[in-house]
Formats: sequence, C-alpha cells, structure tokens
Amino acid sequence: MSKVAEIKSGKYSELPLRIASAAVLAAFALFCTWVGGRTFELLALVLSALIFYEFQSMVKAHLPGKFLIAALGFLVLIFTFYILGDHRSGLILLAVGCVALALWHWITQKRIWAAVLLLYAAAPFMALVDMRAGPSGFFIILFVFACVWGADTFAYFSGKTFGGPKLAPKISPNKTWSGFIGGIIGAIIISALLELAFGYSISLRAIVLAILLALFSQLGDLFESWIKRRFGLKDSGKIIPGHGGILDRIDGLIFAIAAAWIISYAVSSDTIPNTLLPDFLMQAFFI
Repeated sequence: MSKVAEIKSGKYSELPLRIASAAVLAAFALFCTWVGGRTFELLALVLSALIFYEFQSMVKAHLPGKFLIAALGFLVLIFTFYILGDHRSGLILLAVGCVALALWHWITQKRIWAAVLLLYAAAPFMALVDMRAGPSGFFIILFVFACVWGADTFAYFSGKTFGGPKLAPKISPNKTWSGFIGGIIGAIIISALLELAFGYSISLRAIVLAILLALFSQLGDLFESWIKRRFGLKDSGKIIPGHGGILDRIDGLIFAIAAAWIISYAVSSDTIPNTLLPDFLMQAFFI
C-alpha cells in the first residue's frame, strides 16, 4: 500500500487534520510568546481555564459541585495575584489550596480530585508566566516548546512506523517503546536546532535538559491517558479538530513547563519567588 493510501485509509488517516490543527495552534502560541507581556499572560490564563474546564468534565463523576466551586475560587485568586504581580501570594495560595482541598475531599469522600484539579490548572499558568519573564524568557519558552513538540511529533511517527513492544499497555495501548525513544530523540534534535538558530553551541547540559523535558512531556501524555482510561473516555474534549480537547494537545506541555519551572527554582540562587527564573536556567544549561 502506498503512503498516500495509508494516509487516506490507514494508520495515518487523521494526519492531515492533526497537522493543520497543530500548525494553527503552534503559530498562535509562537506569536503570543514573541509579543510577551499581557498577551502571553492572557494566553496562559486561557489555557489554564480550558485545562480546568476539561479536567473537571473528565472527573466530574467524583467531583461534587462544592469541591469544584472551592477549586475554582482558589484558581481565580491565583490568577488575580499573579496578574497583579504578587507571585508570592499566588504560590502560597496554590500550596494552601491543594492541601486544604486534598484533606477536605479525602476526609469526606476518600478522594483528592479537587486538589489535583487545582494543581493541574494553576501550575502551568504560573509556570508559563514565570518562565516568560526577564531577558531569557523568550528563548526558554521556545526551548520548552521545541522539546514538547519534538517529542510529540517524533513519538507519533516513530511509533506508527516501527511499532513494537507497548510502553504502558494498561494505561495507553497505542504507545510503544519505539515511540518513546523516538520522542526523546526528537526533543534533542529540535531543541538543538533551536539553540543553533539563536547562536548557542550545543552542550551536554542542554541535551540533558532536553531529555528531562521530553521525559516529563511523555509522562504528562501518559497521565492524561490514565485519566481518560480511568473514566472511560476517548478524548478530553472536542475543541480541536483531529486532536480532541485542549488537554489532548497540551498534556505534555503541562508537565514539561512545570518541570522547567521547578528546575529553575532548583538552580536559582535567589529567594522564592524569583521573577527572573529563566535567567538562572540559561546560566545553568546554556551559558
């Protein structure tokens, strides 16, 4: 069978729609990243709101309205403090909110979905805003994008092409070890090309960072697959043609940007919260 026939009727049947949707989303994300400032903050806020909406819709069977309202209240407060520039209060609210919701939900129903919902929606917003700050923010966000998009693209094609042993058949039957390895290679290649485009030399430290972000990206993909399998869902939503919901498109980014955020704090020599986290990440891995 020819490649054209495979695209039309076989394992690549959704590829054209996936490519078109991904291209539009990527172009919009890159534009907002380049502009930065309030435009990028608004993008992060909208993504966080969509994450909140889709995640709660997936776990709604185990999330009564009172817990949903409480989680939403904490999220809105975090948005407010971050937009006003008070990141310390945002971090405190995230910690307090997750602990309080986890205890309340566990004591009353032996579940912690309310806390997971808040963390899953708030952390990527906070991480995106923090990692775009300062002179190095533009490059760092692009580096995270390169690792996530490289991992996602290469994992898809290598998994479809080579197949082989399943990575986690009980969580996601379609994911293979060949796709996993291909994703790591893809993140290294695309992030290295980005470094060269910005005039940086390819270093072992940057490769290590790319591998870490690719690992977290694929972990994020597996986490969402586990949630969908846990609640008997095929997609997180239907907002993106060829991809399903927003979570089906950015599940890897959620974990990768959070990982970059945490690593930045780990290598930072300043107090928390630090408003120049990307600069410390640049010094640790690229300069």
